[in-house]
Formats: sequence, structure tokens, C-alpha cells
Amino acid sequence: MKKLSVENLKAGVKLAKPIVNESGMIIIGEGTILSDIHIERLRNMNVNSVFIEGTAGPSKSREELLAELDARFRKTEEEPYMLVLKKIFKEQIEGMDI
Repeated sequence: MKKLSVENLKAGVKLAKPIVNESGMIIIGEGTILSDIHIERLRNMNVNSVFIEGTAGPSKSREELLAELDARFRKTEEEPYMLVLKKIFKEQIEGMDI
């Protein structure tokens, strides 16, 4: 789950928590997939941020993550199982949407 400002929302994201007004009434329920109309209404209601499903992205670039991976596995590169693990992690990093 990650918190996004309403200004950074895009249609198609799914709410991880319901959006409630000042009196505690649910405005938009948890699990709702937001449309452009939802986002515009949230702006008009002065909602600042919402929680959406997914995880926060990495704070490092792909190149930095790959360099760290190489450094972590440098001492064990001769071990077959460690090479398999390194390959799995490398594929995961390369497939990330950074």
C-alpha cells in the first residue's frame, strides 16, 4: 500500500483504504478502481491524498540496484546455487518499473 497525493493519481488505480469525509462517512469505498471522474471529485472535495494498492517503488535506480546485487554476490559467485539466486534477483530488478 502506498500513499499518493490526489494530484499524482491516475485512472485505474485501486484504493487500499476507503476515503471518508470529516464526519466519518465513506465517500469512496476500499477496493474501488478510480476513474478520471473520481479523481476530479476528490480534487473538488479538497482531498489531499489517498492510499492505493501496491508498494512504494525503490528509492534507487536500476543501475544502483544491479551494482549492489553484484557486490553482494561477489564472494559467492563460484557456488552454483548462489548463481541461481543472483540470476533470479537480477531478472526481478530488470523487470521492475522504475
